Amino acid sequence: MLELWLIRHGETTWNAEKRIQGQSNSQLSDLGIKQAKSLAPRLKDIDFDYVYASDLDRATHTARLALPGAEPMLDKRLREIHFGVLEGKCHAEFNDTEAKLYAFYKEDPYERRIEGGECWRDLGDRIESWLKELPKEGKAVAFSHGGTIRSALFRLIGYPENYEWTAFFANTGITRILIDEGLVTLITVNDHAHIEGLTN
Repeated sequence: MLELWLIRHGETTWNAEKRIQGQSNSQLSDLGIKQAKSLAPRLKDIDFDYVYASDLDRATHTARLALPGAEPMLDKRLREIHFGVLEGKCHAEFNDTEAKLYAFYKEDPYERRIEGGECWRDLGDRIESWLKELPKEGKAVAFSHGGTIRSALFRLIGYPENYEWTAFFANTGITRILIDEGLVTLITVNDHAHIEGLTN
């Protein structure tokens, strides 16, 4: 049986500014660093056999703060969905062309792509290829991104890509899953008790 922990990165400067991140690099904010460090006491007694992380800075930085001394295996498939030409922008900064592009995408984000980006189905296929390569036994943790964790859950439990999911994954939220010969059991989803009360 595999026990899989999926953990979102800490808050970034772009999170705080409400900028679209996607696969662009944005560094952890001061609060994000505190959030990542607050994971360490929760994880220190867990003997992980495998430690993975997205190769984007915000995920690798979170991993190294949460598990000091560990060297995560970096995998591009754990990256966030790519938002193409809109990355780095706030919605309020969209020009007319960008606003129309975003509106077109939002009509069917599961099949439509922003120029240079991915649709949700692309992300699902990408994360599914990673899931299929996971070991069958042991404990694994992956530091990743909100959209990626959502897609991983959907692929594991068989939800369609366009399922209306309104839950939000908090920064450094922990999702734990047991996978035993195809049987998937959700233990916790978005557990972020460790950051309650944290402020800048």
